[in-house]
Amino acid sequence: MSDRLLTMRPRLFVPVLLPRILSFLLLTSFVAISVVSPRVGAAQESVAVSGLLSEMSRALREMDYRGLFTYEFGGALQTLRVTHRVMDGEEYENVEFLNGPSRRVERNGRQVECLSPADEVLRGLLPSLNSELTQNYEGLQQHYQFYIRDDERIAGRLATVLQIVPRDDYRYGYTLSIDKKTSLPLGSMTFTSRRKVLERLQFASLDLDVDDSWVGAVGATTDIQRPEIEPCDTEQQQMPWTLGWLPAGFVSAGNSTLPDVGDVQLYTDGLSAFSVFLEPMGKNVAAQGKAQRGATVAYMQQHVFNGKPYTVTVVGEIPAVTAQRIAGSLRWGQSEPLQTLPTQQPPS
Repeated sequence: MSDRLLTMRPRLFVPVLLPRILSFLLLTSFVAISVVSPRVGAAQESVAVSGLLSEMSRALREMDYRGLFTYEFGGALQTLRVTHRVMDGEEYENVEFLNGPSRRVERNGRQVECLSPADEVLRGLLPSLNSELTQNYEGLQQHYQFYIRDDERIAGRLATVLQIVPRDDYRYGYTLSIDKKTSLPLGSMTFTSRRKVLERLQFASLDLDVDDSWVGAVGATTDIQRPEIEPCDTEQQQMPWTLGWLPAGFVSAGNSTLPDVGDVQLYTDGLSAFSVFLEPMGKNVAAQGKAQRGATVAYMQQHVFNGKPYTVTVVGEIPAVTAQRIAGSLRWGQSEPLQTLPTQQPPS
């Protein structure tokens, strides 16, 4: 169950495996945390950072690009090809896995002007929205420190290095290498508060001239996934449960009820994201505890409400202690927290 949910990663500002990789939410060599670059003052630094993030969000959604990149996590290394095109105001994108089993993820038909909450955060739009969903938003700089470092060269292109350090232990830090000409992220790295690198992504080549042959043919045995694109104006459902605790700065990024998964609620602070799954337990004993792959953790607990057992799973790019606290805070309506079942091991 944990491994299956690890593959269902939420969309982060274009940082799920597809959006997260496409957004490069987050590489390059690790830079020690120090003071703000002396090249600009504090006020200018803030304006420069806001501009970098806003332009990166726009470039990822509005530009045509194709390239090869590497994805490194937990000692494993994958090579992938990403293609993104905009035609008649709609996005068409796919990611091909070039080693291991033949796989491709395609996502087509999303309107460019349809912004996710993460895009709105990065573009500085979310605080102006009059919605109860934004009441926990306090601005990225309330939760992260930003440092502009020296430029570096990736895939033959010059990039600005932006280091992002969390102000608390509830989220991860990032280093982004943003192309100076296009604002596309050329590389990213995700690290813990103890500066342990969890995953790296980096372009090896980037082509901005994407013609009509942008999607190549695939073999008969290729596993092709086509995630459903929800309409931009989809209204959020009223879930019968709520979270009693949420890290400051995170806002709702949508919800749904899936046939084989149950209720799903997504949250993002613009840079990090996680999903909460609530599913009635079947006759089989479900596993409890955590599984981790790179920066993505899946934490599972069993709870009881009105005598009925449920499995709560938190999946996202957040520390395990954060996921555990979120899972333990779930409440049914305005009632007391669900009763937690004792930890059980699945039958061998």
